Amino acid sequence: MKKILLFACLSIMAILPCHAQKVFNAIYESSNKTLNDTKEDVSVRKIALFKVDALTYLNTKTMEEMSDSTRELKPEDMMDIIARRDSQAYYMYDYVNLFIKEYSRAKKEKEKENIMKMFRDASINYPLFNETNRDFVLAYYNRDDFLTQFSLDTDWVKANAAVRRKMRGE
Repeated sequence: MKKILLFACLSIMAILPCHAQKVFNAIYESSNKTLNDTKEDVSVRKIALFKVDALTYLNTKTMEEMSDSTRELKPEDMMDIIARRDSQAYYMYDYVNLFIKEYSRAKKEKEKENIMKMFRDASINYPLFNETNRDFVLAYYNRDDFLTQFSLDTDWVKANAAVRRKMRGE
């Protein structure tokens, strides 16, 4: 039954306007291309890996929501869910890029630590799905070998707004 619902969701997505998926797809394809470019620096590829994993997680949770048999979703509900996924994808991309920019600008180790803490805290303090599998969504969170030490279960819109407010001193 679940396979039938998933197939129905995918079928509906196929008839949704293409612009409803452009942002997500563009970011995913760009990140995946960087990830698979063996000429690219390893640290850049690791950032791309985080983006791909965050987008894959976001897409999986979106598909689960769309195939939820306890809800009867109308086409406009499906469009809203896809639009939210696109918005989350955009803000995740912006969040990671802002982090890299600010982290790279920092001259002193203490500044780098403060930036890392601010972005890590925002990513964990604003969950989107309230995932119960904490080990999974925190796979990057405590990894010293990854610069992007963020939770996969993040409301990227809210986390982005929070770090920008903090950077403005609000």
